[in-house]
Amino acid sequence: MKKALSILVLSSSFLFSQGFTLKSETISGQLGIKQVFNGFGCTGENISPKLSWENPPKKTKSFAITMYDPDAPTGSGWWHWIVFDIPKDKKELKESFGNKESKEIVQSVTK
Repeated sequence: MKKALSILVLSSSFLFSQGFTLKSETISGQLGIKQVFNGFGCTGENISPKLSWENPPKKTKSFAITMYDPDAPTGSGWWHWIVFDIPKDKKELKESFGNKESKEIVQSVTK
């Protein structure tokens, strides 16, 4: 089954600058087996991808990133994860960011 990926990056000012770019070394427009949920009949690894961005709008106060799979067999899609209130000077999230088993990863967004 083809898994679609929607990543939404918002600044709290809701103003986007020309050239704002989101990049990933671990995904390319679709979820891979590493990002697929492990449960409800799925056998993925449930690992968030490494993400980086550049050229944010000048008035950016913070960032929010979501990963939504509209093709999940739930009738309404599946929200894999959401991260918000990312400081404006943060430029990347490491792979597996937010993994509750790794306090180093969870705390890294505030550093």
